[in-house]
Amino acid sequence: MNMKKSAILIAIILFLSSCQTLEELADVQKPRLSVDDVRVTGFNFNEIELTYNIKIDNPNPVSLQMVGYDYNLDINGNSFIQGDQQEGINIEASGVSMFEVPITVNFNELYRSIKGLAQKDESSYRFISHLAFDMPTLGRTEIPVGKQGSIPMLKLPKLSVENIAVNSLSLSGADIGLKLQIDNPNGFGMNVDVLQYDFAVNGSQWASGDALANTQIRQNGITELNIPISLDIGQIGRSAYRVISGDQSLNYKLDGNLKFKALHSLLGNSNLGINKSGQIPISR
Repeated sequence: MNMKKSAILIAIILFLSSCQTLEELADVQKPRLSVDDVRVTGFNFNEIELTYNIKIDNPNPVSLQMVGYDYNLDINGNSFIQGDQQEGINIEASGVSMFEVPITVNFNELYRSIKGLAQKDESSYRFISHLAFDMPTLGRTEIPVGKQGSIPMLKLPKLSVENIAVNSLSLSGADIGLKLQIDNPNGFGMNVDVLQYDFAVNGSQWASGDALANTQIRQNGITELNIPISLDIGQIGRSAYRVISGDQSLNYKLDGNLKFKALHSLLGNSNLGINKSGQIPISR
């Protein structure tokens, strides 16, 4: 009798439990989605990576399975990037989960695809994604989420080497200034952290080091830069004295890396590689 009562009790408990589960499943709700944040997770003057943080609010007392997503990025009203990913992610019950969708925009491709954007400082975007869930009782369910905003249209700055200004000259040494110009076509300025450089003239290395710390490069315009260099004639050779004191242009090679912070709310730190060579005049 005791065993029969126990079996009946267990059956009642299982029945009530199954009824509760069925009731929960019958009341299942779709998760609520929103784009919580948009971040630039990497950029240079050729491309930018936008990462959309999607918040998934699951109001159900049971976990859900996200099985995939698609996305579309419109720029200036034109569909530019589409994608579709099959990705299984468990969404916790009665809580909030975060999901990231990274998208890389290549500006060379963008400017070829959409005319006129290369002349703009910024352009509008519209991000749309559909997250697919395997829902209890509902089956596969796709839920849309979107975000609108603007992003900068990045263009490569142009650096030119203008001349060498001789400030002082003697048989033992010389103080010169390497004059540069940087033409920044972007709608934001830049704060230079440092320029790491190597400078050679007529095949001989004249100087290397760090320069231009805390220099600001203006937006949409040309900024003149000066790298002060002290030369030891004894180290670089007596021929350097004749070269500097002469009137002929010099063959130069400038290699470097310009580290900077972009003065834009979405952007941050990046770098610009420099590789220039040619002829350079001397001014006094």
